[in-house]
Amino acid sequence: MSDATLGPSAYIVLGLLAQYGPATSYDLKRWVDDSIGYFWSFPRSQLYAEPQRLSALGLLSDAQEQDGRRKRTYTITDAGRRALSAWLAAPAGPVELRDPGLLKLFFIGVAPGGQRALAAEQLALHRARLAEYEALAANLCTDVTQQPLGMGLLYERASLAFWSTLLDGAPQDQ
Repeated sequence: MSDATLGPSAYIVLGLLAQYGPATSYDLKRWVDDSIGYFWSFPRSQLYAEPQRLSALGLLSDAQEQDGRRKRTYTITDAGRRALSAWLAAPAGPVELRDPGLLKLFFIGVAPGGQRALAAEQLALHRARLAEYEALAANLCTDVTQQPLGMGLLYERASLAFWSTLLDGAPQDQ
């Protein structure tokens, strides 16, 4: 199997199952919402389709309940662990930053008068996210899996500084 058949959502599924053990798609969604969902955005519906695809590729095994809700529980296989290890050992590639506020700022000249409002909106959003991250950080151990939270804290603080400077420098009529 070529690594080209595996995208980020596949590695998210493999990584979560390797880290936390067997799970249903709903468990995967909960884990993402409480962890990497803060810094990696993707449709959560992929957490229902991707495990089935990975199972067909032999990277996961699955077991379905015979009665009740007939939940399907997925477990990473040795082949899945090898694929995950190879991905982790490969270079991460270029940084990708997808910030809707920056995208709007790039085009703000098309609809003049919105820079102040955009900066104020972004400040409110980043303050709220920073407060959320600080609350998470206060309740977490120093496990290596929590290190991305430290980057999130730095990012939110830098974003506050950026948007504050932009708001302070924006003409009053904007």
